[in-house]
Amino acid sequence: MPFFKKLFKLPTSTLKSLASSSMSMSFRCHTVVVFLELKAAFDSVDRKVLWQCLSLKGVPKKYINLIQALYSNTTDRVRAYGELSSELITSSGVRQGCPLSPFLFNFVVDVLLEMTLSSSKFPGFELLPGGSLVDLEYADDIVLFGEDADKMQSLLTTLSNNASMFGMRFSPSKCEMLLQDWVSSTPELMIGSEVVECVDHFTYLGSLISPCGLVCDEISAQIQKARLAFANLRHL
Repeated sequence: MPFFKKLFKLPTSTLKSLASSSMSMSFRCHTVVVFLELKAAFDSVDRKVLWQCLSLKGVPKKYINLIQALYSNTTDRVRAYGELSSELITSSGVRQGCPLSPFLFNFVVDVLLEMTLSSSKFPGFELLPGGSLVDLEYADDIVLFGEDADKMQSLLTTLSNNASMFGMRFSPSKCEMLLQDWVSSTPELMIGSEVVECVDHFTYLGSLISPCGLVCDEISAQIQKARLAFANLRHL
């Protein structure tokens, strides 16, 4: 479910609500939710893969050629102690600050997830009768849902391997999992050689996600933020 691409016109608050609602519905059964973050995501995309992804998504060749022209002979310079370094040739990543970059990046993530999920046949969890939810995507924040830890581990391994072919990799230290109604022992999920940390709460798109699937913790967090905001106004 490519949230970022399909719902980018919606307010962030709506995205938060959709994400929270989907997660809450998942907590009707034992569920493992894995939150993934790509390392230096915008900087690491393989541009050759990017052109292929645009083509797979049906972008006309003439537009791909125009975008390729924007990325020909790109260089960077680093400023340190008031001085600029010599030019560094860059051959990967999308342009920082360019309004087109989020769309280009989303094409790559879309293809990455589609390729991984189609090959793994990962079932996700049953959101509605006859319909399942496997993932949420917003830019480089990816959430995976499942009911079987072994299948989730298999999916993580496949996804990590596929990401490396796209020039990207996950940051295990920033990836976490949340368990609900888990009757067996806590599973140990791995990304590469590192264990994914199991947490009690997680903040996704600014909303606090709790294991119980209720919004009580989120409401308390928002009230606390409002109190802090009003407290800061006293200094004005």
